[in-house]
Amino acid sequence: MKTDLFNGYFWYQDKLFNDLPPDFFPSEYKPETYTSILKELNGCFRLIVEGNDFLIAAVDRVRSLPLFFYQKGKDLFIDPDAFELKKHLNNSELDNLIFTEFLLTAHSCQNDTLYPEIKQLEAGQFLIWHKSEARLELRDYYIYQHLFEPIENPIEAMDEMHQHIIQRLIDSAHNRTLVIPLSGGYDSRNIAYMLKRADYKNVICFTYGKPYDGDCSTSRKVAKFLNFPWIMVENTRPMWYEAFHSEEMLQYFRFGTNLSSSFHVQDWLAVKILKEKELIPSDAIFVPGHSGGALQGQYLPLIFENRDKMTSKELIQTILRQFYHLWEYPMEKLYSLFSDRIGSYLTIPDTVLTEIATSIYDEWAWRQWESKFIVNSVRVYEFFNYEWRIPLWDNEFMEFWQRIPFSQRTHRQLLKQYLQKYQPIPVPAYHDYSFTRRIKNKYARITVGNIMTLGYGRFLDYKDRDAYLNTKIASLLVPELHYPEFINPELPILKAQINAIQALIYIKELVSGNLDNITLSKQF
Repeated sequence: MKTDLFNGYFWYQDKLFNDLPPDFFPSEYKPETYTSILKELNGCFRLIVEGNDFLIAAVDRVRSLPLFFYQKGKDLFIDPDAFELKKHLNNSELDNLIFTEFLLTAHSCQNDTLYPEIKQLEAGQFLIWHKSEARLELRDYYIYQHLFEPIENPIEAMDEMHQHIIQRLIDSAHNRTLVIPLSGGYDSRNIAYMLKRADYKNVICFTYGKPYDGDCSTSRKVAKFLNFPWIMVENTRPMWYEAFHSEEMLQYFRFGTNLSSSFHVQDWLAVKILKEKELIPSDAIFVPGHSGGALQGQYLPLIFENRDKMTSKELIQTILRQFYHLWEYPMEKLYSLFSDRIGSYLTIPDTVLTEIATSIYDEWAWRQWESKFIVNSVRVYEFFNYEWRIPLWDNEFMEFWQRIPFSQRTHRQLLKQYLQKYQPIPVPAYHDYSFTRRIKNKYARITVGNIMTLGYGRFLDYKDRDAYLNTKIASLLVPELHYPEFINPELPILKAQINAIQALIYIKELVSGNLDNITLSKQF
């Protein structure tokens, strides 16, 4: 067997692999054999393996390292870089439905990209290309669904699981510095605490934003309690404006999006500063806390509570409300556009038990929003030539939470019980601003826009007060494109959601051709 491509790392039968041995997969293709092997791989990877009459391509359980493909006649092209496949297209146009979906979600869903000819592998999926038949086959080797197999003593089992995933993190680090983007929430502090408990010394914590924000203050206190070095990277509106309008940022748009995700830049400026000022070692490994909350129940909508059943329509509307929300659009129109697309993909019965409904909801969240937008944010670290690890997507972590019932995941109940017993950090998690400040911010958003949100300095020059307050969505639109009706050209940028604005900017740069001619120094 020839290995044509391998990126990443994985554990298999308790052994760590940083490369794929040439004889790892059998030369004779059997779907059940390949499915079984892929299901056992625990890590972050993408691979392409070629046999005599077939080719296999696969990504890990969260699509952390994506792969894209394009079939043209009897040929199949596969590449980690979707823009390379775009070169094969002749005057292709955006897919209207996927374009609309992208503006509403900041990513494309399912196997689609913005261009109908180019497809992507989803999390937990592999493809088989049967050469002699010129036939493409897609298979799932893993689906995140709840198993309804209760765990005895779940708090103790959770602690054991945490020890295992942290030990695998440590084993893969080889004593290099682990850099934790330490927020005021639960997930990053969980990683930091477990590293402290395991006596791993090479840890640096950092946060970014405004020094006086509650999130930064909480991060500092947690790092102090754990006795880890802590770095505050201040971001200002002028800093963001300069960085966002740089050639380097345009390169990142090209590098980190792959015709399928909007650019994720939340910690871009912070990582850039850490690198330029040499505040962390050049071989450091970033260890973000995403996406523990998603599996633990943090984002489960209230509609699931205190009911035994729900209809398929209610469930689809819940998915639309939660994930297709970047622009205001009446539910009846959203449902008309996307209900068939979501319903056929998830195969939802007319009436479904709430416990099963939450499993279906989590399946969509895992494979779409989490893998294609949240996890895709690790492109930031790659762009600045750093490695990364995502221990809260370890197989054991996922399989633990697959077995936890809805009643223990609402409001992250089980996690909070665990933290109280096993992580006695005397610093409460940060939960946004005070009630009074939230009211003031809401009033400001309604009357003026998001003037309190630092990130809007990416798009608007803070020194020009009139432009900052009044620049319209129209300035971000491409004249030759037909935009969906929910895009209001007269709406001030400050009154739109930040991810909605970034999706518009990405489309503008993409359609204008500004990304096609960029030569990347970074290798996929």
